[in-house]
Formats: sequence, C-alpha cells, structure tokens
Amino acid sequence: MKKDSSKGEQQKNKILMVARELFATKGFEATTTREINRQTNSAEGLLYYYFPHGKREILDTIIYEGIQSRLHAVDFNFQTVDSLADIETQLERAFNQIWRIFSKQDNYYSFMITIRERALLSDEQVKWLLELIQNVKQVLIDFLTAATKKLQLTQAAIPQLVGIIMSLFQSIIYRELLINNNQKLTAAISTSISGQLHLLVTSVLG
Repeated sequence: MKKDSSKGEQQKNKILMVARELFATKGFEATTTREINRQTNSAEGLLYYYFPHGKREILDTIIYEGIQSRLHAVDFNFQTVDSLADIETQLERAFNQIWRIFSKQDNYYSFMITIRERALLSDEQVKWLLELIQNVKQVLIDFLTAATKKLQLTQAAIPQLVGIIMSLFQSIIYRELLINNNQKLTAAISTSISGQLHLLVTSVLG
C-alpha cells in the first residue's frame, strides 16, 4: 500500500513538474492536457485522477506550492551591525538570497507563471502574494530598526526606506528573470545593487 502511494505521489509530482515548465514556456492557455499526458507518458484520464478539475487545478497547485516555497525559504539571518557599511552588506546578502530563491528552477517557473497568468489568480492567491511581500518587508523593517537603534541613527524614515528597497529588489528581479530570462547573478547586477543600496542607506540613514 505504501509503495503504491509513493508511486502515485511520484506520478503526481511528475505531472506538476512537466506542467510547470509548459505553463512557463508556452503559457497556460496554449498548453493542453493531452500534451502534459504525452510528456509524462500518462494514460488518458490519469491526469484527472490526480487533478479532478484538470488544468486549472494544476495551475492553482503550482501557484500555491511556489508561493509557499518562496515564503519558507526567506531566512535572511541578519547579524549585528557596527556601521552603515555593515547595513549595506547585509542588505546585499538579503538581495542575493532572494535572487537564489527566485532563480531556483522550480521557483523560477512558478514565478513566471504567477506573474504572466496574474489575470487568472483568485483573490486568495493574490492575498498569498501580498502576505509574502509583507513578510519580507517586515523582516527588513525589523532589521533596520534594530541596526539604527544600535548605531543611534534616525528611525523615522525606515518604512519608506524599506518600500524603496523592495521596489529596487523587485525591479531588478522582474527585469532579469522575466524580461531578460537571466537566472545568473552577474557581477554587473551585484555592482548595480551595491551602488544603489549605498546611495539609499547613506542618504536616508547617514
């Protein structure tokens, strides 16, 4: 019984894996259940055994699992700071971690699908996305609050600073991953994020 259950789980995950890549590369509407069955070597109707509501249920599962994966992967593990330079360094590390999370193949495909098929997202799925963004914002706010308190710097503008930092992170990730289809964190990207974070941190907190 356990063996059959394990085999079934493997088949279900295989369907999700193939559908994830097809949805990301061809689009949800252009992908057919017949093509998913063909690429997974599944008998006709097996897809509906695992996903009774068909392609839409597969999409919902991919979006949910992708958001949960990114949510649980966010763990910046900030360290104590002794200077503004330390703050910049740790924010750079936070960006690098976000990049690694989003550029991981499964997350990369899920991210592409979530953005490109956003018109199909339910209110609940939009809520999950907003919660993910808010969780990251709050972690950054908590870090900067503790850091500026130790360095005896002004804290009044921290929420606004975090909003700008989040916009910066998102714009680079959207541009590179979605528009340029680039999953490699290049030296040019690192230099750009470093320079912009330096300008933001020194102008707002310095």
